[in-house]
Amino acid sequence: MEALRRPTLTEQIIEELSAKIISGELKAGEKLPTERELAEIFQVTRNRIREALRALAVVGMIVIKPSGGTFVASGEVKIPDKTITWMYYTELNNVEEIYAARKLIETAIYLECFDRANKNIIEHMKALLTVIIESISETESTFLSNLNALDLYVGQNCGNGIYFKLMQTMILLRTEPSLKILISERARKSAIFHRQKIVEAFEASNRPSLEHRLEEFFEDSLNGLYATSNEA
Repeated sequence: MEALRRPTLTEQIIEELSAKIISGELKAGEKLPTERELAEIFQVTRNRIREALRALAVVGMIVIKPSGGTFVASGEVKIPDKTITWMYYTELNNVEEIYAARKLIETAIYLECFDRANKNIIEHMKALLTVIIESISETESTFLSNLNALDLYVGQNCGNGIYFKLMQTMILLRTEPSLKILISERARKSAIFHRQKIVEAFEASNRPSLEHRLEEFFEDSLNGLYATSNEA
């Protein structure tokens, strides 16, 4: 049995700072101590601190402003697409894992948004749904972009900045399989149908219906991908 690798000093700093951000101890927009101050707090060199801060900036947890300091990122700060691809490159071709993650994460995000939804949020969701419906004859990428806009809006309004970043991640990971499915007009109509039912559940304030519709949506989406693969 191999000995467990001990985390490096840089990794320990990353873990501690990220834990404080996720827990809310360090709040969105809050300015972090300077590199020198952090080096004194953690009893490490400034180079170690700099490495840790760069890593946290790469995954979108902090924002480094030249000559302005380092700040905890707001929930709206987008993780760079290249960063997500790099983090998950080994899983990009594992469709079942992607859909399992999507079902778990996106369902939780939609339910969180449902619990916080008000009239304005629901009306905006309906407006985004209208855009999706009107783009049914557009290119796959345009149609998918409009689907993504609805999901991103839900992520922004779920009240959890980490969930919003996870929604961004799911959107990027699902891009390639989604584009394959959306070549089919039938798949586009199905995507619209399910989102209509989801928005209707929001409008009716019916949480059990929303849970049921989300379950149906992910089951049909995965079946649609398998059908597309078999036709290829």
